[in-house]
Amino acid sequence: MLLTVIFTVALIYTRVAADADQATLLESLVAISQRPVMYILSGVARLLSGIALLAAGLLLLQTWIIRGGWATPAVPYLFVLSGAFTTVSGGIAILIAIHPALETVSVAGASPAPDMSVLESMSGLRWLAGAGGFAAAGFALVVASRYQWKAGGALRMMAPISAVLGVAMLFIWFDAAKAIHMAVGTGFLIWLIVIGSMLASGRVERQYTATYLNQS
Repeated sequence: MLLTVIFTVALIYTRVAADADQATLLESLVAISQRPVMYILSGVARLLSGIALLAAGLLLLQTWIIRGGWATPAVPYLFVLSGAFTTVSGGIAILIAIHPALETVSVAGASPAPDMSVLESMSGLRWLAGAGGFAAAGFALVVASRYQWKAGGALRMMAPISAVLGVAMLFIWFDAAKAIHMAVGTGFLIWLIVIGSMLASGRVERQYTATYLNQS
């Protein structure tokens, strides 16, 4: 989880440096054609963040908390799904940056207008994969909130935050909520830092031990 945060921060920096988030697809592609290296690096960072989250989900499946039935395996499986989608999104971003058709849009005012059908399809798939990954992670937080509440202690304090943040992440599909996407994304990174640190320190296992095993 902590590696996911590191790679995501790298993704944000390189994507901003690539200046790829423009008002139109053509303007975005022109920006990418002018800074292909930075966009490739953003794609690599996205791919690595996806792999890290996927690995986090697989490792969570091996914990005694999941294997013992004290929490649902749906959460780590959703993280695996989220990581897989994000990895695909990063891979497509790299392919966009190195695709030969990108050269045809480097002169945006050229006539006749460049054929962007391939790049348009790739950009759409990249967005769908990225949004799917973000939504899957949001759903994981919603599901996790129930078990955090039952575990008590600091995890119970995290439960309502997880629920609200997870629901907000599902709004990635709605353009009307675009203004809150950055804040929600930042919130998810903070969530990963907090939960990742608690897992790394053993605090989560100690809380589950105090709540469940001592009751049996």
